[in-house]
Amino acid sequence: MKVLIVDDESLICESIKADFSRMEHPWEYEIFTAQSVAAAQEIYYREEPELVITDINMPGGSGLILVSEIHKDNPHCGILVLSAYDDFEYVRNAFTMGAWDYILKPVAYSELEHCVRQLSEKIFAAQESCKRENEWEPSKKGGVFMMEDMADYIRQHMGEKLSAAELARKMAVSYSSFGKLFREHMGMSFSAYLLWQRMECAKEYLENSHMKIKQVASKVGYKENPQHFSRDFTRQVGMSPKEYRAQMLGARTQDAKKEMS
Repeated sequence: MKVLIVDDESLICESIKADFSRMEHPWEYEIFTAQSVAAAQEIYYREEPELVITDINMPGGSGLILVSEIHKDNPHCGILVLSAYDDFEYVRNAFTMGAWDYILKPVAYSELEHCVRQLSEKIFAAQESCKRENEWEPSKKGGVFMMEDMADYIRQHMGEKLSAAELARKMAVSYSSFGKLFREHMGMSFSAYLLWQRMECAKEYLENSHMKIKQVASKVGYKENPQHFSRDFTRQVGMSPKEYRAQMLGARTQDAKKEMS
């Protein structure tokens, strides 16, 4: 099982990581750590962990954002929230956003071990439930979405909220089957592909329209959180949307001068 531990204090991350080495069958856990929401998001989409343990209050981004994002992307991912005694309101919000359980700081090994054991059982049960659902049949055509149609569907609905769980339902397959099939056909996870498609579409808008960057963000699915668009675009492309547009405009101007000369 892949486990992602998120806390802005590296000592806490390392302490919890050490606790996993004391648990029964420690070799079953592959541990990743992150000290910020941004770093956690990068690891999550790359490694797709089954269990995420995250603090709530962190500089540079709330853990609640991470909880909500992960739950929307994968409702079957176990999310364990770390909380101080005065964070009850945050904990309640975390449950609303998709957290499975919480423990108080400082983290006691016995409580962590108990929670991990319980969550592992829930994760296993969810995975088994998925296996019992209708599995993918290559010949199945009856009105359901085929994997080869996914790229077109994603492009056509770029501005909407898209999730692997929703598309799995449209294909009439289990969540786990969808993830496996998508990776096999597209060469990457659904989350990575969606991000790539959104950024490619954004580049087209930035190059070929006069839309404001906030409007571009809305067009490619960042209507509710346009500030995240610039962050994701910069991370994916290597420059900000504003810088990209300026670079493309400069290149176009140079080409025009060459044609005139």
